[in-house]
Amino acid sequence: MRRHFSIRPRFEALASVKGEIACTNLDLLRNAAYTWSPMSAEDILAKTGIETRCYTARSLDEVSLEAARRALAHAERTPDEIGAVVFCTCTSARLMPATAAWIAARLGIQQTHATFDLVAACAGMVYGLAECVRLLQEVKRPVLLVCGEKFSDKIGAVRPSRMLFGDGAAALVIGPAAAEVPADVEILQTYGGGPLNEVDSIVWPNPRFDNGVTVYGADVQALVRRYLSQMLGELAAERDPDDAGRSLLEAVDVVVPHQANRTMVTRLAVEAGLALEKLYFNIERVGNLSSASVPVAMADAVGEAVIRRPARVFAPCFGAGAVAGYALMRLDPRIVALRECRSARPMQSPQARTQASMSQ
Repeated sequence: MRRHFSIRPRFEALASVKGEIACTNLDLLRNAAYTWSPMSAEDILAKTGIETRCYTARSLDEVSLEAARRALAHAERTPDEIGAVVFCTCTSARLMPATAAWIAARLGIQQTHATFDLVAACAGMVYGLAECVRLLQEVKRPVLLVCGEKFSDKIGAVRPSRMLFGDGAAALVIGPAAAEVPADVEILQTYGGGPLNEVDSIVWPNPRFDNGVTVYGADVQALVRRYLSQMLGELAAERDPDDAGRSLLEAVDVVVPHQANRTMVTRLAVEAGLALEKLYFNIERVGNLSSASVPVAMADAVGEAVIRRPARVFAPCFGAGAVAGYALMRLDPRIVALRECRSARPMQSPQARTQASMSQ
């Protein structure tokens, strides 16, 4: 970042919104046909590291707009100060207008240099951040990055996807740093491509499975292993510009990986040489939020006081289409809007919902 960009990015605000409906592993089994899965709730936890995933009854547009509005307020920015809006998702049902344009209009942003949607699945946050840093060089004023996903109405009854995915959104306001202030984004790297089996490792809509999201686990593991080793090799080869006696990998304080599957990511990260104690996960409570997983997890890491002071965060991401990327960032806890989201209410079985409606 120091070598290639004259205008250095600074994070001004980060806000996250999670689904208000808690769906536990027991809920998954209770609300599905008895033939859905031979796995118990404990088996699902052991395989994925997930106990609960968050769903929302609201639309993807609504939860994403809420995250954007809260981020803008926390940054103390007015709509007319925003130079571009980028929206990252792989679950939007909207083609026209772009969700980014819809969000901008509802925020009162009348005109920008660029407003568009970007599809890079679980690497969406890093792809979006890369676009925002480039846009910052042109507009020279804050840009708004929004990442949002709603999987709950797209995962069908296929076991691997039903176990993994949730709903949520996050938004970042990224502005130009003052001359004496270091960049909050130090390194950005994106990748794309690979063997066909890896490119097709996550498919939606999939006609073979009632058009639901389908996950082919062995192929996903192959692409994660390949990309994670490459990322760590690159960081280990780079020297810390502030301390030439160590590599950038050694300078990392916290690793916030894409929250794909805690069991899988932990195993592959340790195999690749990452220190287990540096890994942060929130997937056990929210599920896999694809493009929104890393920014939501960063906000939670601050909310749980895992990050109490400015820290170097390494965020590796990887996902459908064999896309991947990572960011090495400086995260100051003060930029995170910590207002509590709606408390998640437990999911009800169809029978319970029927009884509740009859009693009313």
